[in-house]
Amino acid sequence: MTEAIATVPVDADAALDQLIIGCTTTEWCKIAVLIARATDAARADQRTVSGQSIAQRIYVLADSRRLDVRGNVRRWRAGEVRAVAATDA
Repeated sequence: MTEAIATVPVDADAALDQLIIGCTTTEWCKIAVLIARATDAARADQRTVSGQSIAQRIYVLADSRRLDVRGNVRRWRAGEVRAVAATDA
């Protein structure tokens, strides 16, 4: 018998991305602080999400340049993140 592999639906990733981006500001903050903010926001929305899941999405957002990063994003207490500044068009 084969076992089904649990995957996160793409919609769930997009929803988590929006939650994370909603927790950022234009001020630099530690990755650990953003993870805590996003965890609190998820709990307020009655959603269960782990800090590691949030961190994984932060890595993706940083790699796709949807978040500005300073330092090593994988070092939660050392790396910093902020919202990408809006461009004047």
